[in-house]
Amino acid sequence: MLLPSLTSLGLLAATASAASLKVVKIGITPDGSTDPIRGWNSWGTQAGKYLNDSDFNQNHVKGICDRLASDLRGNYKLCGLDSGWSVGDHGDKYGRIIYDTDKFDIPSFARYLHRKGLLLGAYVVPGAFLNDLDKTIEGTNTKIREICGGSNGLARCQLTYSHPDTQKWIDSNAKLFASWGVDYIKLDFITPGSNENGVNLPPDESPEVQMWHRAIKKTGRRITLSISWKLDRSKRYFDIWRANADSMRVDQDIQTYSHTPFTSWSNVIRTLQNYHDWINVAVANYNTIGTHPNLDTMYVLNSEDLSGLSYDQRKSVFIHWIGSSAELNLGDDLERPEPRGLALLNDKDALSAARFTAQYPMQPRNPGSGGNLWLAQNAWIAGPSQSGEFITVLANYDNSGSKEVAASFTDLGVSGKYKCFDIFGKKIIKTRSRLQAQLNGGGALCTAVPSYKA
Repeated sequence: MLLPSLTSLGLLAATASAASLKVVKIGITPDGSTDPIRGWNSWGTQAGKYLNDSDFNQNHVKGICDRLASDLRGNYKLCGLDSGWSVGDHGDKYGRIIYDTDKFDIPSFARYLHRKGLLLGAYVVPGAFLNDLDKTIEGTNTKIREICGGSNGLARCQLTYSHPDTQKWIDSNAKLFASWGVDYIKLDFITPGSNENGVNLPPDESPEVQMWHRAIKKTGRRITLSISWKLDRSKRYFDIWRANADSMRVDQDIQTYSHTPFTSWSNVIRTLQNYHDWINVAVANYNTIGTHPNLDTMYVLNSEDLSGLSYDQRKSVFIHWIGSSAELNLGDDLERPEPRGLALLNDKDALSAARFTAQYPMQPRNPGSGGNLWLAQNAWIAGPSQSGEFITVLANYDNSGSKEVAASFTDLGVSGKYKCFDIFGKKIIKTRSRLQAQLNGGGALCTAVPSYKA
């Protein structure tokens, strides 16, 4: 049940209408999860040096992530360390990735977070260090140079995936991460994808994703694997991503790479357009997708001067990230919460909706036709579930002014008569045939719809 307070409305299973709605689910991801990760990732403020290199250390990040347990009430658990937590040009005596001891003591930090009910995330990129070519892979007699090709441009070599000890090198890293207490790995610069990367990536790093997945499984620890960025969506590669990664990035970075603002509405729109394309591919190819989309960090908590987004736009970001079944990782400065943003993030009905969309990602349904094109004024539906519940989103992406957005239930692909609950307006919307709303530029209406007999 989406919203327990609405149980008195009763349920009547929704049926697909003539508009041919195909309901898709996420299912269980490779690490055995059903829900996408929620939390905070440091790159949201690192990208433009708002969080500068000297402040990216354990003492400072502790204070930031304490806010996950206090202000955000433990609803967002991941404290994700992005680029800069590890030594950048060499590993330990086995060539394994190691933390920068001038900045972090990862095992003690993991224990600290776990005591608070939080999770630790770590960032990695493909390849072994070029400075470690003469080191021996743990448990073997193989030198790292034997599993390496040329440079990938990240101070690392391009791994030779056909060599049997390449898997052993990745195994050794995953085992070390597990011993530290790492709960989440962000594996960046994966191809095919990662376009315009500015380095020298090999064209197909999908075996690296498979090897990290196998290595994580061998540790016996549940570690979520998230891969980046703007990954190839052809069925050949989508099949690999969904079988090995718990989430996959649909677009490039959402940040402006300025000190402030952190993002822009145009970057949000680009991200949502890429999610639109991603879900259309997923609906065409699968009944159960098997992995979550990753829309990058979301900016909801901070005011417009920091985030770059108006309140309506921040609410729209939250609605769309929830609706898409995406990771709900904040990129904000957690130490400067804006009261309305904090209220959005802690909204019980929104979090209840997120539990529903964790399994039912929204898909586009064009007003007037039920098509799946990207439109400036559009409608989306998540579900229906077997018990007849679904989530709807009406959105105005045109930032030039207020627009009416309306979609019939036929457009949405369901039949029946419904009472709709406006999640943020906290009111019942009685309607027999359609949903409509007057929305400001960047605005969105999100409703939960339990079915009822007319």
